[in-house]
Amino acid sequence: MRHGRISELIRRSAGALLLLGSVGVSTDNLTFAQDANSAPPVPAAQPEGSDAVYKRAGERLALHLQQIGSQPVAQAPAESSTAAPGCGTAGQPGCLSDGCTSGSCLFGGLFANGDGCAEEKKEPWALMSAFDDECGNNCLKDKGITVAGWMQFGYASNPDGSFTGNGPFLDDREWNNINLNQMYLYVAKVADGSNGVGFGYRADLLYGVDGNDAQSFGNQAGKWDFANGFDHGIYEWAMPQLYAEIASGNLSVKLGHFYTPIGYEVVTSPDNFFFSKQITFYNSEPFTHTGALATYKVDDKLSLIGGWTLGWDTGFNQNLGGNNAIIGATYAASENTTLVYSAAFGNFGVRGDGSINSFILSHKWSDKLVSVHQIDMLGTNSGGNLADPESLTAGDSVSFINYSFYQLSDKLKAGARQEWYKADGVSYNTFTYGVNYQVTPNVVVRPEMRHNWAPGNDVSPWNEDIAGIDAIFKF
Repeated sequence: MRHGRISELIRRSAGALLLLGSVGVSTDNLTFAQDANSAPPVPAAQPEGSDAVYKRAGERLALHLQQIGSQPVAQAPAESSTAAPGCGTAGQPGCLSDGCTSGSCLFGGLFANGDGCAEEKKEPWALMSAFDDECGNNCLKDKGITVAGWMQFGYASNPDGSFTGNGPFLDDREWNNINLNQMYLYVAKVADGSNGVGFGYRADLLYGVDGNDAQSFGNQAGKWDFANGFDHGIYEWAMPQLYAEIASGNLSVKLGHFYTPIGYEVVTSPDNFFFSKQITFYNSEPFTHTGALATYKVDDKLSLIGGWTLGWDTGFNQNLGGNNAIIGATYAASENTTLVYSAAFGNFGVRGDGSINSFILSHKWSDKLVSVHQIDMLGTNSGGNLADPESLTAGDSVSFINYSFYQLSDKLKAGARQEWYKADGVSYNTFTYGVNYQVTPNVVVRPEMRHNWAPGNDVSPWNEDIAGIDAIFKF
């Protein structure tokens, strides 16, 4: 009853306080909700006179009344009449303790099914939200730190010659099952060199049937995350990135274990359109490196990369004398057209001596239509033989890959991928098509159909039709 009387008293006093705060405060024009992942705006400095005090009092009261509205007095939440510690100070008007953490807004509206929370929720729920305080601050984001990840579950009807195949043993099938492909978590701080020297870092952890594909299998057995007890049937652990970063001005340098900059598709599933991967990516490109990689932004159109690594797919280990250089450039020819070139040459370790060159052209034809075109050329002395099911490693290859993406609606995008890949004298072809459907801001579902055919190689999986579907939940 005590809180009920206080709420009644506040409602009766609203006119007086709002009159005192009439220097510009209007309950129709106030912003009642801040972005959950950003600090409240800080107003311009002004003298701390009585007008400013009354204005803040009016703002707090307006927000309070908007929250309790016309509810019966007995239903008003007890805590809504008390400002959170540290709230209501200059630059933080109207900060109350209950915010959007009650009722249907549980976990920032992730599971909301009511109209009220739909209005309050402006962005997808994120793990970072767990570190928000009640005044719009975030103890990690305010320091430039990000903690995030995703879960991916998928099904493929047959092996596809790429990520969906066998686990660490040939009798461990990854197809015709509903699998946890990737349980992914990372923590990162991007080095900011805009105000002198800045430092950053990143660490990634992966568990799932894709784990063995992200391990440092270019290592000697037992080194880092390869053949080191991290495999459990078709499920494996991997730590594909662990690096420090330093930046100054337009130059930044990674030092440690990191993903390759070569090629269009990547290990991390949310960063690809399709559930399945290119056979070019799987068989003729590196996944990870250990070493140093520098990026320099020349201007708004041109960026350059250069570095040195301990061969291909190594994790803090030099195997078979791995020692190679990486170079590349990204050039924005126009607002709609981008060219990317990347290459590696030298001793790749387990993949022998040689070079790889990758060219990518992307063009935006309209607001809805985008195409991407890739050419890769690999030449090594490794003596690989993709036709040998025990090897599945190309020594020399060339590929031509084309994508087209069309935005059908705000939630639905269609895509197609055509791939021609010639490895060790045999041509392999894939054609994949499907859609991405954004079920919620956090969840995307990706059904697809894939056709593999290789006239010169009748060994499975090179002549298969594969139906696949996955779902990714980002947090």
